Amino acid sequence: MQETKYFTVEEANACIPDLNIDITELLELKDQLEELHAELTPFLEVIPHNGGNKNALLLMRTGNKLREIVRRIERLGCHIKGLDPALIDFPHIRDGKEVYLCWRYGEKEIGYWHEIDDGFTGRKPL
Repeated sequence: MQETKYFTVEEANACIPDLNIDITELLELKDQLEELHAELTPFLEVIPHNGGNKNALLLMRTGNKLREIVRRIERLGCHIKGLDPALIDFPHIRDGKEVYLCWRYGEKEIGYWHEIDDGFTGRKPL
């Protein structure tokens, strides 16, 4: 089990340029997976085994790439809270208590935090 990394606001902000790249790619992969799934579902319901379908192979590769990016983000110590909207939480100590710094894809920097149990709707300005 990995020890929790606690971020300062500055450390979390330093991650944003790379996270912007990763989240952009994750959103593109998510769209590709949704398209492929919609395309393949009727086919796979009719034919129980289809090892040679190019779209099935592309679906697997896209899923693997998505998992690879998610693992890369998690190795930083961040928590992906969703892709719609794309949210990242950073463990942080505020007034001696564990909370999350909260970043939403598209924001220029960390401007919010929330209690661990509150989530996005409980965001408060720094």
